[in-house]
Amino acid sequence: MILLAVVIGLSVLILVHELGHFTAAKFFGIRVDEFGIGFPPRLFGRKIGETIYSLNLLPFGGFVRIFGEDGSSENSEGASGESGSFSAQPVFRRLIVILAGVFMNVVLAWLIFSAVLFAGAPNHLIVAQVAADSPAAIAGLKEGDVILELKNAGNVFTDPVWSEDFVRLVEAVPAGVFDLKIMRGEEMLEFSLTGREKPPEGQGSLGVSLVDVGFAGTSLGRSFVEGLKTTVSTFGLVVVGFFDFFSRLFSQPEVLKTVAGPVGIFSLASKAGSLGLVYLFQFVAFISVNLAVLNLIPFPALDGGRALLLVIEKIMAKPVPGKVQIAINAFGFLLLLVLMILITVQDIGRLLN
Repeated sequence: MILLAVVIGLSVLILVHELGHFTAAKFFGIRVDEFGIGFPPRLFGRKIGETIYSLNLLPFGGFVRIFGEDGSSENSEGASGESGSFSAQPVFRRLIVILAGVFMNVVLAWLIFSAVLFAGAPNHLIVAQVAADSPAAIAGLKEGDVILELKNAGNVFTDPVWSEDFVRLVEAVPAGVFDLKIMRGEEMLEFSLTGREKPPEGQGSLGVSLVDVGFAGTSLGRSFVEGLKTTVSTFGLVVVGFFDFFSRLFSQPEVLKTVAGPVGIFSLASKAGSLGLVYLFQFVAFISVNLAVLNLIPFPALDGGRALLLVIEKIMAKPVPGKVQIAINAFGFLLLLVLMILITVQDIGRLLN
């Protein structure tokens, strides 16, 4: 059930992005050849007006095919210079169409953050870090585990367990035996940990760092205001994160280990979903902001790279040749594909460890 919710949530992000391109193109009277849900092969398609609306076999996201978008001077149905062609539009219109997907991802994040703030999130105690060679590490606790129950002698705390209660109990009997009931994804696990009388400096008796999550809901009007603030601040943090990543990529290649691809995102989303749908929605909003920022990077095959070509066209007062655009985007797509494969292999390795 959680996996299905994750697939739907992440698919919506891609579909909404493509819907942005589609809506902007339609608004400017640009011909859209196809708007598809999922990816080919096509299962069903119906032409309404000039556009085929299709349902495709691979149920992940969607796509839009805009006439003349590839920059070619000719296609099978006529010259791309005709009025309904993307390439015949003024630069500012094409720029809006290209960046409309990014805009829609930001708007979606705002709406989801607002909904989350309105609904509130259930309280839980999460394992944030596990110190190496500590009782927690030896027992098998992992980052992201949700503590549902803590027992020691006659003391019992149940979900939501508060970090203050947890720390107070452990400090009272540092060398005691503590029984934990943990939720990890959809699994319920039980652990027994024996604390240390004199733990290493900077570590507690059990060797775990904890974080309380959850918050009360707010009013509808205030949720939209706070949702906008959250979206803007998240956008800024993601921009800083990407800048830091690329500035360190060549001098510190190990920074690639901090990146997650589709497999890693599914894993993280599943963990968020195990805490409740509110946390899954919050995670999806965060990924939506990441998708927006990623597409703004001026790299071939990304929206930012295509936008950069339009800026160059405006400066030089003539379009970049269609064959050059196709070659640049194909090269960029190939690099992204290789990078995605490497990151996916890394994600799978993390899951197997």
